[in-house]
Amino acid sequence: MIFTRGCILILFAISGILQAVAQNIVYEKEDSIFIEEIAGRHPYEKFQTRGDRATSIAKEFIGKEYVAGTLDRYASEPLFISCTELDCTTAVELILAMAVSSESRFNDICRTLEKIRYRNGSRNNYCSRLHYISWWIEDSAKRNIIREVQTEKHIAEQLVELNFMTRHPNSYPQLKSNPTLADSIAEYEKEFGCRAIKFIPKHMVKELRQSEIKNGDIIAIVTNIKGLDVSHLGFAYWNNGVLHMIHASSSKKSVICDPQPLHNYLENSSSSSGIRVFRAL
Repeated sequence: MIFTRGCILILFAISGILQAVAQNIVYEKEDSIFIEEIAGRHPYEKFQTRGDRATSIAKEFIGKEYVAGTLDRYASEPLFISCTELDCTTAVELILAMAVSSESRFNDICRTLEKIRYRNGSRNNYCSRLHYISWWIEDSAKRNIIREVQTEKHIAEQLVELNFMTRHPNSYPQLKSNPTLADSIAEYEKEFGCRAIKFIPKHMVKELRQSEIKNGDIIAIVTNIKGLDVSHLGFAYWNNGVLHMIHASSSKKSVICDPQPLHNYLENSSSSSGIRVFRAL
């Protein structure tokens, strides 16, 4: 009886911990089911590279709704995970988490997503989120989740000084309602400093070959907007020898396999300067 009672108490304790964790993750049951089904249909061991797995998983998300600002709905910073409300960043984060996770269970993928989305893989508060893509890239590379791909076509250079958030606090609900958060963000911006970033200019994207950019590589659209580094994210996808992008499109309001080649997409965007490329490890 003593042993049984001890087991019951332990189970109650574990139950309490799991409930606390669940309350700190915002998701719909349908999303957790979908994620496990997709991960199960695209098992880790089936693919030679994480990029191939990311491409196959990304195709399963085509048609899912684009919704901006989903991470900024909450005063606290829960781990928000959705398959039906995605912007370009959350789509790439989720698909990348699924592609690099060796497990197909929802909880394991949530843990991987948290490691990708937050500084040093630890979610503490709003300021621990990797808001700028350069932060996200640097942090993920440091922990061997991705690496930057360099080619002979990386001939352009841009001086990047991140300050868009603190210069436009009213564009961010948390900064608008709690101005003291901007001080913490400003410290991280200052820590990043001013860096020279090499990238592929958009007029050379048409010349890229599959030996240089692989299916499932992460495409980061370099922007000329002052204070920003990257304006959009997606996955590289080759179709009949032409480079396209699978991405959550704000104009189409859904995740799409873009019918227009990537070089056309860039040519039609006056704020786009070119691309940086990253590969899942």
